[in-house]
This record gives sequence, structure tokens and C-alpha cells, in this order.
Amino acid sequence: MATTTTITVDATLKARLAELARQAGQEVDEFVEALLRRVADADVRFERGVPAFPRRPGAPTLTVEDVDRLIAGPDA
Repeated sequence: MATTTTITVDATLKARLAELARQAGQEVDEFVEALLRRVADADVRFERGVPAFPRRPGAPTLTVEDVDRLIAGPDA
């Protein structure tokens, strides 16, 4: 039996979700439901309240130098 829950979001998040749903060619409700299902099914843990997802196998690890270079941009 399906149950429903109301989740309250602010206007900025609501607008962003609506835009993402539009880009995906979906209604907002179905888009958000699919998004939340993916998050609920994900292998996620929380570190100090922040979701942390495991690295994909074979994904590169960024060094501090890589991050600094990306932050500085191509003109640095």
C-alpha cells in the first residue's frame, strides 16, 4: 500500500526542480519522485549531516593541486 508524504521546499528549490523536470521532459511530480527514489536506493552515508556517495570504481581521485587548478580556471 502506497503512502504519501508532504515535503516542503522553498521557492528557489521549487523553481530549480521545475526547470530540471522541464529539461527532462517530465512532470515535476514524476521527476521528483524518480529523483528521490534514486537517492533512497543509493549507497549513501552521511558524514556530519552531509551525504557522501562512494566513488565509482575506476574513477580518478583529484589531488589538492587538481582542485586548485580547477578553481583557478584556464586563465590562471
